Amino acid sequence: MKYNTEKKKEILNIFAESPDRAYTAEEISAVLCPDGAGKSSVYRIISEFERSGEIRRIPNTESRQGLFQYMRGGGCSEHLHLKCLDCGRLIHLDHLTTSELESKVLSSLGFEIDDGSMLFGKCSVCKAKN
Repeated sequence: MKYNTEKKKEILNIFAESPDRAYTAEEISAVLCPDGAGKSSVYRIISEFERSGEIRRIPNTESRQGLFQYMRGGGCSEHLHLKCLDCGRLIHLDHLTTSELESKVLSSLGFEIDDGSMLFGKCSVCKAKN
């Protein structure tokens, strides 16, 4: 049981150290289990964290693997996010920008955006590289 508790701490530390990045379960597993031993525990713990609300699954346009984002105490569902498709950086839009964008989309298209939704593109750093 201690092993499982240590793995939980290690997984949460990875998310907490880079809250502006989303990870696949495979990426977390590769860091913590480079030889493949314990990989199923990592997947199980990530599922536990998702159920408890400590992390959430977000869409991944690049593959069928889900991406997981640290929820910072549950405060990420009230605003929109931008995700860089090159470096994986996650940008949290402020509430005012989120509200304005949601209002414009709703009034012009009649389309209601889900809380915590994500827009995909390239961040300024990656855009400047190309």
